[in-house]
Formats: sequence, C-alpha cells, structure tokens
Amino acid sequence: MPAEDYADIIAFASDFSGNDAAIIDKVRQMAADPPTDIETIGFYGAEDYPPRHRLFLATVSLLDNAQKLYSVEDKYTAEIFSIWQDDNVISEKTLPDAARIVFGPLIIGEQPPGDIKDYHRVVWEKYAEATRELEKTIADDGRVLLSVDATDGDTMLFALVSPEIAERWRDKALSEHEGYYAGVRSPMWGRFWDYLNYSTRGMMAPEDRRGIPPGTLERADALPFAK
Repeated sequence: MPAEDYADIIAFASDFSGNDAAIIDKVRQMAADPPTDIETIGFYGAEDYPPRHRLFLATVSLLDNAQKLYSVEDKYTAEIFSIWQDDNVISEKTLPDAARIVFGPLIIGEQPPGDIKDYHRVVWEKYAEATRELEKTIADDGRVLLSVDATDGDTMLFALVSPEIAERWRDKALSEHEGYYAGVRSPMWGRFWDYLNYSTRGMMAPEDRRGIPPGTLERADALPFAK
C-alpha cells in the first residue's frame, strides 16, 4: 500500500510531535513498508496485525520514545500526577476542590488525611467531577489533555496538545483491528479508574463498590475514522 494511503497517520505524527522533522520522516519511511518487528512496533504480539494497525502502533511507540506523549503502566498509574506536577502541567496547590481532594494525595505521595472510609466515599462521589476539573485546569493553561488509545493493554498514553490539534483529532480512529478502534480519544477516565485502583492497591475504591464512579466518561467501542 503506498505511503499516501497513510496520510492521516503521518499527519497525526506531525501534529502530536510538534512538527518534529525527524519523527515525520521516520513515519513516512515506515508508511512505505509498515514494520513487522516487535521492537519497532513496540507492542507485544502485534507482528501479524494488518499493515495500518502496525504502522499506527509503531508511530505511537515512536512518539512515546521521543517523550512526545506521557505513558504510564497500570501498576504505576498513580505516578502520573506527580509527573504532571513536576512538568508544571498541574499544581496540587491550585487545583479546584474536587480534583485536589481526589488526586491531591496521589500528587504529594501521602495517605489521605482522616478515616480512609471517608476518602473512599468522597472519591466515589467526586471522581467524575475531579476529572472534569483536571481537564479544565489544563485547558485554562492553553493545552488539551487527550488519550492516545493504541491497545487495551496495560499502558495508558496521554497527550497535551493545542486546542486546534485537539479539535482535529479528538475521538477519531486511525486504525481498527478485530473490533478495536485505535486512535485519539477524550481522556479515558473509566479505564484510568481501573488502573488507578490497581496501582494504589484499592486505596481509591470502597470495598462495596464495583465498576466506575457515577458520571465518569466511559470509552466508546467505535469511533469515526479521521479524514
């Protein structure tokens, strides 16, 4: 398949790399013959995926390895908040109330004050609001938080982009394989909740609660394709 048939993935690489010429050139090269080696693709078991899916995954890996994205494994999910604080993406001291109550202990790496059951109750009630506040705080600083949804594996990837780039790519698919629509999404706070509980050994969730907190944005199975 000629490289021009992957113009959307090349454009994605351009926007999400900040027009990094070396990355764009590499993706163009890969588009001429999508990689089959796991080291380049960067996702285990993807060697036999269709060419478009291999190319998209390899592009995501390239962006991640170049630190154009934020990636966090499920068992380390809670650490993303301190990383964002260190990078001046957020500040625990200036977060709105719900976000500070829910995520503050994770940012500073301390147990929440008071009875843990009180924290559980508040987190369950305010998690969805806290995620919206977190997004708004970042947006007020001129950037938009998005999820780069490559696979359903154990790593989540986030991007911080301009509003114009977010408008162009938010909730757009770049590949589909066996019913899994990979692409760019609004932050996947539902999946994030599951990984966050895993990484904190259940610190966030009341024992009698299952699923995700009410009002949390869930991942839609299908997405329209980018044009």
